[in-house]
Amino acid sequence: MPLDSSSGIDSTKHSCIAARWKANENGSISCPPKDLGGCGSALLELRSMFKENAVIELVEKAEAIAKDLSLETVLKYPKQQCLCYTSIDETEFADNKPRKAASREDSTDNYLYCPKAKDVQNGNLKHFQRHWTKGEPVIVTNVLENTPGLSWEPFVLWRVLRRIKSNKFEQHVKAVDCLDWTEVEINLHQFFKGYMYGRFGYCLWPQILKLKGLPASKKFKEHLPRHHAEFLCCLPFKEYTISHCGLNLDTKLSGILPKPEMGPELHIAYGVAQELVRGDSVTKLHCDMSDVVNVLVHIAEVELKSEWLASIMKLKERHHVQDLKEIFGMKKKVDRVQPAGYSTQNGTSSARVSKLEDSAVEDVQGGAIWDVFRREDVPKLRDYLNKHFREFRHIHCSPVPRVVDPIHDQSFYLTLDHKSKLKAEYGIEPWTFVQKLGEAVLIPAGCPYQVRNIKSCVNVALNFVSPESIGECIRLMEEYRVLPQGHSAKVDKLKVRSMALQAMRWAVNCLDPTACIKLKPTLSGPEGTFGSNASCKHGVERGSACRKPVRGQGFDTEEWDTRGKEYEVVSDEKSNWSDHGGDSDIDEEAEVAHNGETEVQTEAVISDPDEDTMRRKLKLR
Repeated sequence: MPLDSSSGIDSTKHSCIAARWKANENGSISCPPKDLGGCGSALLELRSMFKENAVIELVEKAEAIAKDLSLETVLKYPKQQCLCYTSIDETEFADNKPRKAASREDSTDNYLYCPKAKDVQNGNLKHFQRHWTKGEPVIVTNVLENTPGLSWEPFVLWRVLRRIKSNKFEQHVKAVDCLDWTEVEINLHQFFKGYMYGRFGYCLWPQILKLKGLPASKKFKEHLPRHHAEFLCCLPFKEYTISHCGLNLDTKLSGILPKPEMGPELHIAYGVAQELVRGDSVTKLHCDMSDVVNVLVHIAEVELKSEWLASIMKLKERHHVQDLKEIFGMKKKVDRVQPAGYSTQNGTSSARVSKLEDSAVEDVQGGAIWDVFRREDVPKLRDYLNKHFREFRHIHCSPVPRVVDPIHDQSFYLTLDHKSKLKAEYGIEPWTFVQKLGEAVLIPAGCPYQVRNIKSCVNVALNFVSPESIGECIRLMEEYRVLPQGHSAKVDKLKVRSMALQAMRWAVNCLDPTACIKLKPTLSGPEGTFGSNASCKHGVERGSACRKPVRGQGFDTEEWDTRGKEYEVVSDEKSNWSDHGGDSDIDEEAEVAHNGETEVQTEAVISDPDEDTMRRKLKLR
């Protein structure tokens, strides 16, 4: 149960009260004191999703099967450099060869695997898995070649959305202004017009707007059915990325649990070729809780006239002087802005990245510049951001006041200057590459990344969970748990542990049909309720209860102090049990257990045999 920090008591008193709330000598935990929102007398009891020893039995069975089939050796790849690295000279690479993305010394991962879409359609996953297991991004080119060729041009999307006969579709939308990261309300037609021709604010400063979730990911298929089908058709490595395929662990999540929202999601954002330093990052540095595939489906170049460029340069000079005064505390004047690609602090050259961006501007197909950091470099990246956080601007274009977690806060974008300083001080650099039209970028979970559009872009993103990334997803979940209440990344939307258990059960039953292991949530006994949170009568939560201390340990002998409480858990998720190894007896009519005056009842209502709508109602009276 989370502590109630909004009860009106000061933080010092709150800390003193919380310090006295400890576990009892026998290991039990009392309900928090009344000052913290509890009752102070009853005992908290932690509930489990599954029956006793179900998970232990599953793990033991899985380990036995893995040993019999020698799966430990099957999943190991040689440590030597991949065979696709046939040359150290990037000019000798063919179109289907790796793409240089970094210049790390004594490193074998400066190049990224970059196959053509037509070469990965035959289901040969070994080469992909070799790189994916190492936590390396993968770029797949020409993914739109094998599609019907629908137009993703913004005005086409606008006309399709305008036909929706629903009050839910609004002509005015809320977009994010990337200069100060505040929401602005804008007419949808005007937004798309700015996408094609640009929008400019004070002193002709380019306005970079970003629109996400139109339509909402849950309504993507309904509102844009043909585009939804084309997107699924163009996805590479469908065994991993498609929601109903076997190597996407998202498909194994039981229909009883709410399924996480994984997309697809439409992202539409402006972009200009020149690095503005302020307000041109459409995606700040962050780390997704799962793997993600991002496809660039449309680009539009906004040409800046010479007088506009001159005005922008003058404003950049004023911004630089302001930064010296506000951030660095310097009062000296500067004559000009430091040339792009060089650090204003230590003079460290970032000429390769600057050259990459220059070539990206000239490339008619280039749309966005990605910076993706390796998992092993995250600690050093965090140290750098904690050290230099005052040099960055975020909300209202003001200096970042404080840092909770420099990765999960999503408050930072590393410019050329900062990337140069990062390499000089800590010896690390990201993979930096240009995403071109028709390219799919796959980012493994746990790799922080940031994006800057050099043209206006339409992207479609889809999350998935691969077996290779499940450990990293669990590690990220643990990071989210220690974030303070109210943090944007605090909520565990992925339910990765339940996903992993259901995937393991499915795999065991496939490899050993005699196993017949079931992990069906049940309501019978202390280990069988919907959830794992401890709660009391003051805030009844799913799968938890507060009971008075009694001698009995079984469900039948406990005195539940939840009279008069009623709540309902409803999950409208598709449940294809036969396809994914689910339990066919989940549609039981009712399960009732009596305990004095307490009655617990659950019912499943199935309205459609092909689309099971699971409804769970729990009554306590």
